[in-house]
Amino acid sequence: MTTLDADRGAFKRDLRRWRRRSRRVLLARVALPIAMIAVLAAVGGQVAWRTFTAGDRRPADTKAQIRMITPRFYGQSSDGRPFVITARSAVRDEADLKRVFLDAPTLTLGVGSPAPTRSTADRGVYREDTLKLQLFGNVRLDDGAGYRFASNEALVDTRTGNITGETTLQGEGPTGQVQSNAYSVYDKGDRIVFRGGVKTRIDRKTGQAVAE
Repeated sequence: MTTLDADRGAFKRDLRRWRRRSRRVLLARVALPIAMIAVLAAVGGQVAWRTFTAGDRRPADTKAQIRMITPRFYGQSSDGRPFVITARSAVRDEADLKRVFLDAPTLTLGVGSPAPTRSTADRGVYREDTLKLQLFGNVRLDDGAGYRFASNEALVDTRTGNITGETTLQGEGPTGQVQSNAYSVYDKGDRIVFRGGVKTRIDRKTGQAVAE
């Protein structure tokens, strides 16, 4: 083989390599822009889809319960007697901020007087707009004068000091014992009305009970 033939062969090999490299470069120049366009289209479509469906998704509930530890609510009845409501804890109703759910509430009506009225229960609901307190579960009433009553529920109007309950009541005090299906307490506890299935045992007639 002559030198001229060797040079021709080397030239042909270099030419083939150059052509292959040129095809790869050309393919890359075409494929890369297409791939970039596809990626951008996918990202844009995802953003558009999330934007479109954002209105249908309900936002996460981030409301936190308004919980109070050992709360105290102060007020004054229409006859000037101060009262205080305490509890182990309380949760304010998110739908009605004037409504407060109480755990182990205690109502003291006539704070500072010689014979305040005290009411306790397992749980309660206090409305700050009407100043009414509902008591539920193991309700205990003590009028400060030796009379104690037990029932399952009671409604206390702190403005008037009146207490009512449409549930069985059992009571005892200096005058004896009483049982009824419903009751009402008026006039700072001086007048108590018992209703339905009233049973009494009077030891000493120093008070007045009215049965209906």
